[in-house]
Amino acid sequence: MFVKVRTMSKFLLFFLGFFLLVLAVYPVLAQDSTTSSTAREKLLQRAREAKEIRKEKVEQKIAFVTENQASREAALKTKLATFRNKEKATAAARISTNLNMINQNQTVQMQKHLVIMSGILDKLETRANEGRPDIKDPAAARTAITSARQTWASTSAAILTQAQNDYTIVVSTEAKVKTDAKTQRDKLHSDLQTVRKLVINTKQAIANAIRVAKSAKEATSSGQQ
Repeated sequence: MFVKVRTMSKFLLFFLGFFLLVLAVYPVLAQDSTTSSTAREKLLQRAREAKEIRKEKVEQKIAFVTENQASREAALKTKLATFRNKEKATAAARISTNLNMINQNQTVQMQKHLVIMSGILDKLETRANEGRPDIKDPAAARTAITSARQTWASTSAAILTQAQNDYTIVVSTEAKVKTDAKTQRDKLHSDLQTVRKLVINTKQAIANAIRVAKSAKEATSSGQQ
């Protein structure tokens, strides 16, 4: 595996810590049974509309990416067919496939995290708009939520872009195929690290919005963690 298991484990543990923080700092979000049916319906409707828009855009981009990737895979297959060392050719093909699979799996996981975060913001925003007593400063809370949503949107777009990246190995020569594979491996690792940082920034923005909702004064003094 080119993306180290240890690195991915730390990433998953990070989010486990985040959701434990949400439950500890703002447990009411996990038990929002008192949200009115009207508010719930609005949230569901908004989610459905956003989902349909995203689905249409994603399908269009997937079609383009699939066509482009198929072209690069065909070029790789043609190049590997000329290799004298068939074991090396087989290994290169396997590595190329694994790189794209890793990217797909990682971006899907990141998007799942964003879906959960969006749900947290929806619940928080509903409570702020309804003037619930646990929201100390609704105006400040809404401002923080808006900021968090902007960060969320930028990160979501970055993940979608990352998901479209193609890490099929571009072979120069048989003698340099190992170097060619390393180039793609390093690029994948660097690209995923960049997007992970954006996901972490989104988590921090949402955690800050929760703190603001709980106590605007406390959030101002503590800042964004």
